[in-house]
Amino acid sequence: MGIQFRHIARALIIDNNHILIARMKDAHSFLPGGGVELGESARTALKRELEEELGVTTCEITRFLGVIEFGIEEKEYHEINHLFEVKTNGLSAIIPPISKESHLEFYWIEPTIEKLKQHNVLPYLVQEIIPQIISEDKPLWVSNM
Repeated sequence: MGIQFRHIARALIIDNNHILIARMKDAHSFLPGGGVELGESARTALKRELEEELGVTTCEITRFLGVIEFGIEEKEYHEINHLFEVKTNGLSAIIPPISKESHLEFYWIEPTIEKLKQHNVLPYLVQEIIPQIISEDKPLWVSNM
């Protein structure tokens, strides 16, 4: 079968001390974004995914926050997540965004370890580092491998 590998670009969108979370209906939650296609940069992929998922046509990637490397050896799965801070007009923590994709829904939560764990934001490494990333001004690399 071989190892399944994913290269992913994720957005940390902050508004009014809340972060935007995506949830696959009846499944897990994660930061908005998605797969980087062959020949595509992580930044380009992130902008494309935000437009596909949320209809965001204008956004600014303000800084690179770090890399989250996650693997599950027994499932032969490995992913690299590039995390970027994104500012965008039109998304507000006051109003839940409407998904453009029927399998996704979006909502806002406070960026605390407790809330991230409560909402089971994956990969689980995100739950511990988001508060640290927000408070520090340097990129982080975390890995469970």
